[in-house]
Amino acid sequence: MSRISLKYLRPSTNSEILAVQFLVSSFAFLLLGGALGLGLRAEVSLPAVDLMGADAYSRLFTNHGSITIFLWLMPAIAGLTHALLPRALGVDRMALPRLGAFAFWLMPLGGLLILVSFFFGGASSGWTAYAPLSVQRSGFGQTLWAVSLISVVLSLGFSSTNFLATVLSGRRKVIWEMPQFGWATLASSALALISAPILLVGLVTLVLNRLIAGSTFLASSLGLTLWQNAFWFFAHPATYIMLLPTIGVVSEIIQKYSGKPLVAHRSVAMATLAIAGLGLLSWGQHMFASGLIPSVRVPFMIASMAVAIPMGFILFAWLATLWTGRVQFDTPMLFALGFISMFLLAGLSGMVLASIPANLQLHDSYFVLGHSHFALFGGVMSGLFAGIYYAFPMITGRGYDERLGKLHFLAHFGGVHMAFLPMFILGLLGTPRRVFDFDPDGQLFQLASTGGALMLAGAAFLFLYNLYFAWRSGKSTVRELA
Repeated sequence: MSRISLKYLRPSTNSEILAVQFLVSSFAFLLLGGALGLGLRAEVSLPAVDLMGADAYSRLFTNHGSITIFLWLMPAIAGLTHALLPRALGVDRMALPRLGAFAFWLMPLGGLLILVSFFFGGASSGWTAYAPLSVQRSGFGQTLWAVSLISVVLSLGFSSTNFLATVLSGRRKVIWEMPQFGWATLASSALALISAPILLVGLVTLVLNRLIAGSTFLASSLGLTLWQNAFWFFAHPATYIMLLPTIGVVSEIIQKYSGKPLVAHRSVAMATLAIAGLGLLSWGQHMFASGLIPSVRVPFMIASMAVAIPMGFILFAWLATLWTGRVQFDTPMLFALGFISMFLLAGLSGMVLASIPANLQLHDSYFVLGHSHFALFGGVMSGLFAGIYYAFPMITGRGYDERLGKLHFLAHFGGVHMAFLPMFILGLLGTPRRVFDFDPDGQLFQLASTGGALMLAGAAFLFLYNLYFAWRSGKSTVRELA
């Protein structure tokens, strides 16, 4: 093994090395989480065909959700931030590099614990781990799952502390001159540091309830309600914790590939902070069907819908910048444009679910799956790919194959729509999620969704193939942030 590869296996405080460590590890978990997702699609593609049974299906969708969110998307965003933030702020290193290094090694530890949990029955209470189900499930696998998430949430907290300290200690004298990626990192990190400790307390309580005989707090009606609030107080803002950095990097890409400064730079920065604030206040949207009284539901609905205002402002600022510029359709720009379109569809479907009457009808249906996957695969993942293609020449000093990059974009864009648009229709037809068998009337849409999932898998392998061989033998490039 070469010295170049060995340095990525050792603890390091170098932000570029940490970026690679986070990204490579997270994409390894993408392959695992994606394989579990394909297993889920295989089970539901044909009605009345039982490939794995209800218990195995429950374990698969529990760990598919947990791995893709906690071990793929969150660490990948951390890797992208390590790659871009120092350059965006014009600093040589992160403010707390040792804390950043420690945060990285907590992430694969959490992944290892989830893998080990499979040998003890695995977690099967859903990625939300609602009590009392998560307390009453037998086996050590569910306990290991909770411990693994404690490690990952601690990693997120330490990384966010490092990023926030780096932004606040930057050498720019005029804060409004800070690039949009800096503003997005500021908002995302602050949001993580506010929400993550609440979930951490909930996870520790869950572990104690499972380990201490006779402990039934989470199984009580009070404990059940507190767990739901603790979980969604983190999990709803988590969407914005992942989304905001991709919004920041898309702003940087649009400026570079349109040759124009971003329209309304200061107002976009303020809109970014507003998204973080409203995202924190709208966690109760996920609990409309849990029996919340109307006087409590309405403020959550208003906060959820109000997010559309700053998001819409940023969208129009992007379009105005593109309108006045000369756009170059390189791979990062294509993914940025794809991000805008899919981000818009995810936002519109989110407004539907923010409405109390619609939410009560569509809750726990495939419509929610379509929205969440469009937000994560269509939005966050597209922005992540845009950022990685943008940062790759800066980190490695090598260029990737532009033709393969554009082919990857087409496969990813088509796969997202083919896989997740049918879920909206299935949800409107009343198809429930988390069920391993379904009404034969929805078979055509299920098959289309499975075809899209296979296309997304092929797109991911094309991406990895392109960057692997570019790293090994790509043409040298100038390593600078334009």
